[in-house]
Amino acid sequence: MLVALMMIITADMALMGKSGASRTRINEKDGSVMIWIPGGEFVMGSNDGSEFEEPAHTIPVRGFWLGMYEITNRQYLMFVGETDYDMPDFWDDGNLNCPEQPVTGITWKDALAYCSWAGVRLPTEAEWEYAAACGEKQLKYATEDGDIGPGSANYSGVQGADKWLYASPVGSFPPNPFGIYDMAGNAWEWCSSLFQSYPYSEDDGRENLSEDIKALRVMRGGCYHYNREYCRVTDRHYHRQHLHYDYAGFRVALSDSCHACDK
Repeated sequence: MLVALMMIITADMALMGKSGASRTRINEKDGSVMIWIPGGEFVMGSNDGSEFEEPAHTIPVRGFWLGMYEITNRQYLMFVGETDYDMPDFWDDGNLNCPEQPVTGITWKDALAYCSWAGVRLPTEAEWEYAAACGEKQLKYATEDGDIGPGSANYSGVQGADKWLYASPVGSFPPNPFGIYDMAGNAWEWCSSLFQSYPYSEDDGRENLSEDIKALRVMRGGCYHYNREYCRVTDRHYHRQHLHYDYAGFRVALSDSCHACDK
């Protein structure tokens, strides 16, 4: 499975290199392939969704690196092996422990510990939504064409190309136009942000990483267990950061100090 995944990654990077559409880097610690997300402005939230998505508001986002894939069980096991950290919940569940499935059964604090080990960080809620929406394209779903169906994402049920009742191996469906996989469905993804009302501001305390252990943290993207509406780019989900869920995973991000890259 690892060889197959690396072949997929190599093919993805070759195509990107030919098109010049994206820049990639490999995080040496855990092997994460990261895509450069160019900065810009976009409309965050929606006036047509739940009350938690209101009001829609325009914000700037600085360029940053984002993991092409969700962190896998294989990668998380590397972290556990080097640090003697606790194994994730559900590790003995054959539906959830395949090497190239996204790791689940981890708390928000577990995701932070992994990021510290790997030299990366969690994306903010604004970064996550910006990347999922493909910036100014404002996609409704983080799929190849902005629409969703069983051929483009892993959400509830089994139909067509979506043959998984549980999480699918990362990269099983086409990426969004930024080249990021599985931002619609598969595993819900922890963000760094506290769950607070809009409008979003990174300076209002919601990016405080040392809040009460029982604080609510944002999850994004939907998952294999919930219907397609939870996969919308603007949908906001949350849970207490100290609890484990069989559908909660994460992907990694990285800031870039090279201002010339931020375009």
